[in-house]
Amino acid sequence: MRTLLLLVLPILAGLLQPVTAAAGEGRPTVTIALVDTFSPDFYINVYSPTIDHLIAALPDLKLRMVEIDWRDVEGGIRREKPDFLVVSGSAFVSLLDSAGAHQVATREPRTSADVSRTVASTLIVRRGDGANSLSELKGRTVAVSDRTSFDGWLIAQGELAREGWDPDHFFREVLETEYGIPDVAALVKLGVADAGVLSTCEYERLLADGLINRRDFRILNERPADGGCVRSTERYPDVVFASLPSASSDVVRAVTVALLSMPEKNHDFRWTVCNDFRQTFDLLRTLKTGPFAHLRDMSPAALWARWRTEILLGLGLVLAVLFHIVSINLLVRRRTEELSESLQQTKRFYDEAQDARQKLLSLERTSIVAQLSSMFAHEIKQPLMNISLYAGALRMLLSKDGRCGGKAEGLLDAIGDEVKRSSDIVEHVRSYAKKQKRTPVLCDLSQIARDAVGLAQSAGVPIVLGDLLAAPILADPFEIQFVVLNFLKNALAAAAGVPNGRVWLCVEKTPDGCRLMVSDNGPRLSDEVFNRLGRTGASTKTDGLGFGLAIATAIAERNCGHLEFERIEPQGLRATLVLRTPAGLGNILQEEKHNAS
Repeated sequence: MRTLLLLVLPILAGLLQPVTAAAGEGRPTVTIALVDTFSPDFYINVYSPTIDHLIAALPDLKLRMVEIDWRDVEGGIRREKPDFLVVSGSAFVSLLDSAGAHQVATREPRTSADVSRTVASTLIVRRGDGANSLSELKGRTVAVSDRTSFDGWLIAQGELAREGWDPDHFFREVLETEYGIPDVAALVKLGVADAGVLSTCEYERLLADGLINRRDFRILNERPADGGCVRSTERYPDVVFASLPSASSDVVRAVTVALLSMPEKNHDFRWTVCNDFRQTFDLLRTLKTGPFAHLRDMSPAALWARWRTEILLGLGLVLAVLFHIVSINLLVRRRTEELSESLQQTKRFYDEAQDARQKLLSLERTSIVAQLSSMFAHEIKQPLMNISLYAGALRMLLSKDGRCGGKAEGLLDAIGDEVKRSSDIVEHVRSYAKKQKRTPVLCDLSQIARDAVGLAQSAGVPIVLGDLLAAPILADPFEIQFVVLNFLKNALAAAAGVPNGRVWLCVEKTPDGCRLMVSDNGPRLSDEVFNRLGRTGASTKTDGLGFGLAIATAIAERNCGHLEFERIEPQGLRATLVLRTPAGLGNILQEEKHNAS
């Protein structure tokens, strides 16, 4: 029917304007395109009178009318190249950016008080239907004239979206009549559809034509008519007569003046200017249609095309943040390593300083002790000589009386031995102080060990002798005996503090010398005490001065040897004197054998 009307209308216009048509050979052609989304009533009551008026008002222009399929509006514009468009408010908003459409005039019915609040949708249900709100229609069937109709379906969808529903999946089925018979009202009345969507004032026209009965239907979600027609939704701008960039400014001006001056007599509308299409924009954005149809396509390609700039900026920002984080982490790691190295170096310097301080204190203490030892050795020599003389005089006195025998003589011999040993110690100390040259002699380490055992006071702790093989060494026997005695005294003192305390002593030969080992089963030493063994000032005894093992260490090194310490599991300590065979010892032994023979 709409196609037939479009074919008939130009013929009628030509019949009404024979003179103008005959003289139109030199007139410029102006193409007016109608986007096909309207009902037949629109063609008869709006479009045809408007075209007739323009033909009459613009005799200098040759008007050409074409129709563009709503499914490919932009393609139709490229093909037909129209100067003007007659479109719905929603289609006009869609073409503002894509086609450069510009409003010339907007239709305003007499029933509307505001051109920007004109068309609306009306939802009808059967009188006996129990639905009282839009939400109660969910999952049911609805009948519409055309899915592309602005006020016949799109506005109704917007109302559903306004209430928080998904308009694309709200109804179970949408029946489309395409303005045919049976129409929307008939489908609702017959029960084929549960509800129907009517365009602006269509309900009133059906009543006026006697096609429906008010008793058969009920308006759902009815809003105040406010002097207009019954409705169920908000109102939006109506049909727009728009110009395209291809139209010259003079032609646009002439068409605009003609439309705005079109007489309202015998018509139920007028052409005027609408200055508010925001509500239409919001509706299309909500429905994701028209200029916002791309929002429905969420494919990667569509997202890239839509948000390419933002995506690139976002990626750039992410890369910048990642680069910043990596840079900061690398910098922090480098600074942390430098700080750790600095702290370690500081700790190393501190430890070295502490060690140097301890060594300095030890040297000072050793120096003081050395001086005191020299003074002591000098001063003690005379008392020792007096003791020796007194012991000799006592022996002579007892011999004269005939009482020097038995225990008395043994005690005098012991006093003499101790005096001699003390004198030897004094002489060694004096020799150290005088820095006299040492002369090592050939001696037996095993024999020195036996002599030391005889001098050591066991305090009830047995000394178990192991292998004491002949071990010739070239050394100072007095100094070696001092080391062995120090080992034994320390071992006896440690073993005295545990049940079944015991000390072991043995001498072994090694490929490059010999070694003497003294072991005990005393308490286990802590790491701190064990690590300080042999240092000046370090002692395991509460009343010790810490010089015994330090002197023993120095003596061992003077005699081509060294000391070793080893903890025994689960408890105890093993002290070892290791002596290397000095060069020339073999020749000395050969000479001794020769002299003995």
